[in-house]
Amino acid sequence: STLSDQIRISDCVLIMGHRYSDLDSVGASVGMWGAVTRGLGKPAYVVVNREQTLARVLVDNVEQAEGENVFISTEQAESVLTDNTLLIIVDTHSPDFVESRSLYEKAKRVVVIDHHRMMVSHISDAIIFYHEPYASSASEMVGELVQYLGEEGIGRVEAEALLAGIMLDTKNFVLKTGVRTFEAAAFLRRKGADTVEVKRLFSNSIDTYKAKYQLVSCAEIFHQCAIAIAEDNFPDIRIASAQAADELLGVQGVRASFVLYPTEGEINISA
Repeated sequence: STLSDQIRISDCVLIMGHRYSDLDSVGASVGMWGAVTRGLGKPAYVVVNREQTLARVLVDNVEQAEGENVFISTEQAESVLTDNTLLIIVDTHSPDFVESRSLYEKAKRVVVIDHHRMMVSHISDAIIFYHEPYASSASEMVGELVQYLGEEGIGRVEAEALLAGIMLDTKNFVLKTGVRTFEAAAFLRRKGADTVEVKRLFSNSIDTYKAKYQLVSCAEIFHQCAIAIAEDNFPDIRIASAQAADELLGVQGVRASFVLYPTEGEINISA
């Protein structure tokens, strides 16, 4: 049975990415939301934890354009879940990384769309497991899928969300970029995606910008690895650390980068 068949026989579709959702996770979810609601005429919601998303600007943009009925919390999602709800998980295939483990465990029908290399602990009970490790991003995969599901569901807002996801995961079309990546991007451009608007989704506050460059400037290089350590926790530390790790890959002779930062008594690594 195809994905469109599974959507058609559902009473409602919930779309969920990974914890600490980023532009690819949210972008792929928003693209799928457009295809399901406007392309196939089914009610759908994107499940997101607003306190922990790294794509707040995108969430706010989509809400301004589409109204309040796109994003719901995990608690709200559990209250609308029935045996005939389809849960589409994007940008992860691990039950440990999904936005809400309990929502996944309660859902009777699950579809997975992901591009990460297969992990040992993967979701094994999916009715459709769409896994494409050669794709650059979940947004690229959704960009292809929506052309078959309901292309008319993709307007400028959804196209920009998907293009942002592709640009994030390819580091602006540099890494893991195949022919299909550019074909998906061309489709999104035809759908009205404005590259200037997409670039704005990546913009930082001045504090995050400074924090990123502070991390970069204190990095040391050891055996072709750039290593930086954030001494203390601050707002948007996850974003600054991830961006610093990206930035350090651009240094000559660096093959891998690691930024260590504290949050709530734990040490995290953005690599």
